[in-house]
Amino acid sequence: MTNTLSGYVYILEVADIDLPVCKIGMTTRDPVARCQEINKSSTGDFIWSVAYSFAVNDCQKFERLIHHKLTPLRQKRREFFNLGADDACKAIVSILESQQDIKTITLADVAPSAIQNPEMKTKKTKRPQHTFTTRHDAAEYSALLQSFCTILGIKGRPFGQLNKPFFGMSDGHEGVQWNISLRPQDNIARIGVNLEGLMYKNWPISRLIQSELSTPRLLDVIQELDPANEVSMTFARDAWQVASRPEIKEKYIGGKSFTLSELTAGQWQGVLKEALECLEKAHHYQKRSQQAVTVIKKDGDHQLRTMQVSPHLTIWSSFTLSSADEQTLRARINQLDAIYRWMNQVS
Repeated sequence: MTNTLSGYVYILEVADIDLPVCKIGMTTRDPVARCQEINKSSTGDFIWSVAYSFAVNDCQKFERLIHHKLTPLRQKRREFFNLGADDACKAIVSILESQQDIKTITLADVAPSAIQNPEMKTKKTKRPQHTFTTRHDAAEYSALLQSFCTILGIKGRPFGQLNKPFFGMSDGHEGVQWNISLRPQDNIARIGVNLEGLMYKNWPISRLIQSELSTPRLLDVIQELDPANEVSMTFARDAWQVASRPEIKEKYIGGKSFTLSELTAGQWQGVLKEALECLEKAHHYQKRSQQAVTVIKKDGDHQLRTMQVSPHLTIWSSFTLSSADEQTLRARINQLDAIYRWMNQVS
């Protein structure tokens, strides 16, 4: 009689963004605890959450069977499959019902399996409808986001959703961050280096502004950049409404975004001075200031309000989304590395 190992087969989905990829694995312990281990132990990957779990009498055999059946959907050189958690669940149910050896069970020391209660899901939120993104495109975008995480060796922190005008990931670091933003409607992607006007540790955005006002270094760094690909900069004014940031007419400090090749010393000093005004002088520029801004409402109406504001610096390189691949990402990240190092040094 062959030995069997009772336990779970689980499906993991990317946390906080609806991507058509999943991981399928097995464990003899709590799937949530196993997911936490995966998130802590691996880098160059997404952050995952448990979508479904199946308690079975032989989790090793079931996992092997599932991986074999879903081989055509497995990404080359990667550990995940090109289908969403809901579709993976349907496939696994079908595989389970088409054979006789593997049975669902109830493990006494853990909760019943999702197969016995199909509505039991870790994630209760309604999944968005993808208005602008086909399934094929979504799989391509998932691979691009995964490449971003792999190149930088990070755990990607998602923002936005595939049914929104833009979405992407950052490295999630407190302070200077790498980020990637995908804009399918415009067929544009951006790799950027970003520093928000948040407290973090002693307001790094304030240190950057004051350092550059005292001893400007950015223009020297610009000379190190490969001129083959255009690099742009936005110093934005973020208006705060509790934790959200509504759209405002005065968004662009300096009145616009700049290409670094056109940025002059005078323009940079003017932008820095305006950015510093977004922080409170009485608190040594370590607090948001209050300014009159024009809020652009969803219906297009404008409303003049006094709100807390803070400066937000992003420097990025754009490329065509439809032709992007891992080589493109590496080239743009390498191009911006001098910007990343400068931003860390002066903040």
